[in-house]
Amino acid sequence: MAALLDGWEPERADRALLLSTFVMFKPDAVVGRRVEPALAFLAAHGFEALGALTVRVDRRVCRELWRYQINAAPLAVIRAVDMILESGPPCVFVALRDTRGSDLTGTSAAERLAELKGSSKNRSVDGGSLRGALGCELMCLNFVHAPDDPADLIREVGVLLPGRRAEALSLLAADVSPHGAAELMAVVNELYAAHPAHTLTRPASAATFARPASSDASTGPASSGPPGRPAGPPSLLARVEELAADVDGLPLWDRIVIAAEMVEGLPSEGRPLIGPPPGKRPTHPRTVRPAGPPAAAAADH
Repeated sequence: MAALLDGWEPERADRALLLSTFVMFKPDAVVGRRVEPALAFLAAHGFEALGALTVRVDRRVCRELWRYQINAAPLAVIRAVDMILESGPPCVFVALRDTRGSDLTGTSAAERLAELKGSSKNRSVDGGSLRGALGCELMCLNFVHAPDDPADLIREVGVLLPGRRAEALSLLAADVSPHGAAELMAVVNELYAAHPAHTLTRPASAATFARPASSDASTGPASSGPPGRPAGPPSLLARVEELAADVDGLPLWDRIVIAAEMVEGLPSEGRPLIGPPPGKRPTHPRTVRPAGPPAAAAADH
């Protein structure tokens, strides 16, 4: 990525890295039909689409994309996220131009969007955030990802689009035009046609979303959280793996919703390697060092 940018004129690099950013719609945004409402919200806040690329995010890309936070996440959360990312629909990488500009906003496009995006964990303090507007109710089903700052943008483009890095950077440097928006909607409509909509709520037929908690002492004390959740981390991870393997014979997105409900509210198993820059994103759960166990960190981005 650095080698690609070395040959760019400063003005073009500034357009791509300071005046632009990207939002990545996850598979739950596709089946939950959240892409169009998100684009309308972003446009109302000065972010215009420059174009889109589809990208497959498997578990290996997931580990690299969230390298500096995923170390703190419980394995059950990681596996629930794997189920979402590998569910079928590709993610949609959308390049955005901040039409309000850094001179007016006093910050880069990436930093402004990161703040506007909101946290998937501290939902009660999100107010008018993008995730709040999209109805984010579960940590793992949070619809969107966006980089935190220009350096993050550079790294993540390299991780997400290893064979299309130059194309992605050129898209970020492009001018706003009706052509870019039309191409984006063509991609979205094609994905909508290929992947049926889902309410992303637990089906009434699934009376309970977890098998009875194990009485094995090795599973540890009962977990707090949704009723019926297995008693300890090994049992919870095993139950998520069962859902991933379709042991119950339920439709895939029903199983994903059940897994997301099961892992909701799990505490972290450590601290992220890197949090947001000092003084940035004051409502972000990683900004303030908590007195008790920190919130799970895997799915926030």
